[in-house]
Amino acid sequence: MWEVLWSLACLVRTGWMQRGVPPALGESVALHSFYSAVLAYEIGVRLKKRGLNVNPERAALIALYHDFGEAKLGDIPKWSSDRAKEVKEALEREAIEELKEVLEGWKLSMEYMEGTTEAKVAKVAETLATYFQAEKYVEMGMKRVEEIRESMRESLMKMAEEMGEPLRELLRDILGSA
Repeated sequence: MWEVLWSLACLVRTGWMQRGVPPALGESVALHSFYSAVLAYEIGVRLKKRGLNVNPERAALIALYHDFGEAKLGDIPKWSSDRAKEVKEALEREAIEELKEVLEGWKLSMEYMEGTTEAKVAKVAETLATYFQAEKYVEMGMKRVEEIRESMRESLMKMAEEMGEPLRELLRDILGSA
């Protein structure tokens, strides 16, 4: 188990480095998972108050485990995953299957891929975490990450359309205009 956690702590997310973020300042997969989990819980609670039938605790756990397959697979850049989506998903499933031996939470990684309501909240949270991280890098003068920030904003708007008014309202509150 420790090897998996250590791998995620050391693995810097590829997209940041491809856009000029120095590895020493790069967000690790473990840090991204932590941010995602906290946001999933907070978003889940707020969506529940707005009438969505969601378990915030489960959404947070799914978000925490959502990238655990990357301990085996690595962080595949968006350019590659966009062009080989089915291959990437198959590799992620295989990596998660191998983690069964050391992690009880492997099922949460699989649930993320299956799209339950809690998994959708986790996806919103991980997208929002990436958006916020991009904001910080832009504030630090790393303008090449603006593309990621805008891509995450567009993804959030699409998710809001799919999930409906409670998420649309919440994103308006968080982002200012949705």
